[in-house]
Amino acid sequence: MRWNLRLIVAVILIACLELDFAAAADLQKLAEANNTFAFKLLKQIAQDQPTANIFISPYSAATALQMVVNGAAGQTKAEMRQVLGITNLTPDKLNGAAMAAAGLLNLNDRNVVLTTANALWYQQGSQIKKSFLDANRNFFSATIKPLDFSNVPAAEKEINQWASDETHGRIADIANGIINPLYTDLILANAIYFKGQWLYPFDKNLTKERTFHPVVGAEKNLPMMAMSKKFVYRKGSDYQAVRLPYLGNNLAMFVFLPDDGSSPEKLLGSMNGDTWQSFTMQGFDYLDGKLILPRFKLEFMVELNRSLAALGMETAFSQGKADFSDMFNDPHFISEVRQKAFVEVGEEGTEAAAVTEVGVSSSIGGIETNLPKPFEMIVDRPFLFAIVDSRSGMILFIGVVNQL
Repeated sequence: MRWNLRLIVAVILIACLELDFAAAADLQKLAEANNTFAFKLLKQIAQDQPTANIFISPYSAATALQMVVNGAAGQTKAEMRQVLGITNLTPDKLNGAAMAAAGLLNLNDRNVVLTTANALWYQQGSQIKKSFLDANRNFFSATIKPLDFSNVPAAEKEINQWASDETHGRIADIANGIINPLYTDLILANAIYFKGQWLYPFDKNLTKERTFHPVVGAEKNLPMMAMSKKFVYRKGSDYQAVRLPYLGNNLAMFVFLPDDGSSPEKLLGSMNGDTWQSFTMQGFDYLDGKLILPRFKLEFMVELNRSLAALGMETAFSQGKADFSDMFNDPHFISEVRQKAFVEVGEEGTEAAAVTEVGVSSSIGGIETNLPKPFEMIVDRPFLFAIVDSRSGMILFIGVVNQL
């Protein structure tokens, strides 16, 4: 009897370990999918706005659309899964991995705050399917509430208040204009907020004005931070990169500075979900050097309909073809996907936030070498940067700075 009990316990432990490994594998697949989507989306936006500053949260956009996937069917669902890169995850595994990702990312201590939240508002009285609501409630922890979309000001106010509350006031008025009182039946949203202190803060006394050379327009003198120490640094074939960790070492910012004669656009062309790990995990050394980095603050708002359609998510936006039969009994389509994002980088750390909203309406590189001596990385021209969860490797925020 004792041995039988031990055998049962052993079997249970093995089963639990297998479940843990399977869950971890699914989370890794989701992180890789989100990173692949990040570069596809950023490149598409940059193609449409080649000289603009761009700052997005690919995690927020992907999560909002993954919620929508729970209500899609047929070709619409297939296209959305393809663009999001989640074809190797069954719907159940996708939902489980999304829940695991949210659990991993939500951090709240004195030095680092990282929170995510989801919400869903639907037209009161509409015949929205319970299975769709349950999936988003159970796996995405979505706040679900009926609203009277015919009262546009009141509905916008409530959604805007949620976005502001979840981003500590950094994202405001994102719902303005997204509701059509005759046709809008559903608004889904994801919010992400991050505030972290650098593990190694910049000395404010060393900040001084230096010249920044934008991609277009006149040069400008800006306050630039400076630090000399050992950095996790890499010299690529046509760029420099540095990793700046936040307290706790769970998150870090990567800054990529293209060489003179190159550009963020060219560097971005060689980045994708498959190469991202080589850009951030390989070829780095712990080297003495000097980093000069501008203080900066960016706000960016973008409608993603055209970018997502260009990537292959066309049917979801078509009134005549979209299939959201797992969401509603009658025909619906995605009327708008929009995101608003904010980032501020200073001597003490970084604050960043984003909200993605989806409106659903009824139909009407090469080989790398390392520098053997102290480096100097002066970020006085256009650059790329990303805020990354170090545990999963997932890109939470990514941006291109062309002018300041």
